[in-house]
Amino acid sequence: MQYISVEHQKAISERYKVASIIVIAFCVTVVAIIIIARFIEPPEIVPGSERLTAIVPVVVIIMAMAAIILRRVWMSAMVLRVAVRAGVNEVLNRLMQMTVICAALSEMVAVVGLMFYILTANYRYGLILNLVSLMLLFYTAFPRRGEWERAVVAAANARA
Repeated sequence: MQYISVEHQKAISERYKVASIIVIAFCVTVVAIIIIARFIEPPEIVPGSERLTAIVPVVVIIMAMAAIILRRVWMSAMVLRVAVRAGVNEVLNRLMQMTVICAALSEMVAVVGLMFYILTANYRYGLILNLVSLMLLFYTAFPRRGEWERAVVAAANARA
């Protein structure tokens, strides 16, 4: 365990709280999409939407992998190497950006699920995509305090 100054602890706490609230808001919107989709009855199946059953899983896998890879690459390359030299505030800004972008990518899976449900009237498949979106939100977007603290310590040590 490395020492984190009081001012850095306060900065981490404030940004971490905001990031957590943002991710929880994204989770609430995904749950709202699930609930809304349950009460919406698609008027009719769109002709040609059968082709989507082959395309949508590939799109979802690509978006999920993009969110996971983006988080890993961004965390290692951008935050821990580049932003460390810029200081603690820059590291925290990059971590917030990473959280919001990963949350947006994760929520796009839920939106694709809703669109797929409306086009094909297959609620089960849309529900699965929404649950994948929630898992992505918790895995890629939800901030990990330990990682944030390590990044801030590395930035503080680089500045010293």
